[in-house]
Amino acid sequence: MNITDLMKQNNKLRSQLNKDNKKYYEELLVACRIKNNTKKESELEIELLEILQDLILYQKQGKSFTDVFGNDINKLSSSILVELPKENKVKIFRFSLVYLLILIISSLIPSVFSRTIQPVLTLLSITLLVLCLYLPIYKKTEKNKWFIHISSLIIFEISFILIPILNKLKLLPEYLSLEVTVSSNFLYLFGIFSALSCIYIFLTFKKYYSKKI
Repeated sequence: MNITDLMKQNNKLRSQLNKDNKKYYEELLVACRIKNNTKKESELEIELLEILQDLILYQKQGKSFTDVFGNDINKLSSSILVELPKENKVKIFRFSLVYLLILIISSLIPSVFSRTIQPVLTLLSITLLVLCLYLPIYKKTEKNKWFIHISSLIIFEISFILIPILNKLKLLPEYLSLEVTVSSNFLYLFGIFSALSCIYIFLTFKKYYSKKI
């Protein structure tokens, strides 16, 4: 059974829950999946499936989710994650690279259609996005997690919202907003880079999401 199979089985069994139990369980499921950056995804899905199976049994006995697990979803999700083994560093790196490639391609696509590029701003945006990705994965601890999440959010907002707005209003220094015309070679290289990136992304997801547990 692979991760995709575990998720499908989870989705199927959830239909057996009543309205209130399903609400609380889905809140727990979402919280665990969102918080999980460095723990083994397969182990998390197994744990979530076991909790679901237990909840179905308790429900048949007339008990609710809150009777068994309490109503503090944040605390419960954190306690589940802390017990799980850490994900393989190679896998974390590969998925980090996947997201980085997606961000780079997304940043460069407008230049393909406009046939112009702002090299300094583009490089600055990509650097900020890399930092936004790096902090929550490699620098987050239990003590600083809120600071890291807020910092990452601020960096993301600066990169995707503030910089484009300032650029549109022409409030950035001229050397930052310098615009140059892209050559045909750039378009060819971007096409090759995008194709290779798509192949890498596909192979990465296939490797880890079709892998038997």
